[in-house]
Amino acid sequence: MKPLKLVAQPLTKEAFTQFGDVIEVDNATHFSINEGGVERYHDLADVQIDVESGGKAIISYFKINEAKTFPHSFNLIERHPKASQAFIPMFDAPVVIVVAPKGETVTGADLKAFVTNGKQGFNFHTGVWHMPLVSEVKDRLFVVVDRSGPGDNCDEYIIENETIELILP
Repeated sequence: MKPLKLVAQPLTKEAFTQFGDVIEVDNATHFSINEGGVERYHDLADVQIDVESGGKAIISYFKINEAKTFPHSFNLIERHPKASQAFIPMFDAPVVIVVAPKGETVTGADLKAFVTNGKQGFNFHTGVWHMPLVSEVKDRLFVVVDRSGPGDNCDEYIIENETIELILP
């Protein structure tokens, strides 16, 4: 079986709107606070949390434990049905992400790959499929805003009978 080659394109708000939010200061609403000493970039992502089932918003760190080489082959994706999930890198380097629209199943043809400019974060909307984090460098750290609480908030899905090969531009 010939692998599906998925080439990452630059992450832009317009290209990513179906899947979530791009977290960046470029062209963002902002205003001065603290007597002009701080610039606040306001409301950069739509954080979605199912609080009716006892969930709450939390902030965590995620650290990459293993470096991956590219092209990177995968077939596992996941989604979070009770909350959005935002990632803010704590380093200045591009991040590659793969997403697919909400739905019960996914094929390789549904996938879209993006690469950040090294200064962007990203927020996956509730129910959007995405590949787990990968990096060419071990120990990269992300601030993550997502949900904690009762009930399962992570569905994993194996894309069967397809091999997806993620390629950096």
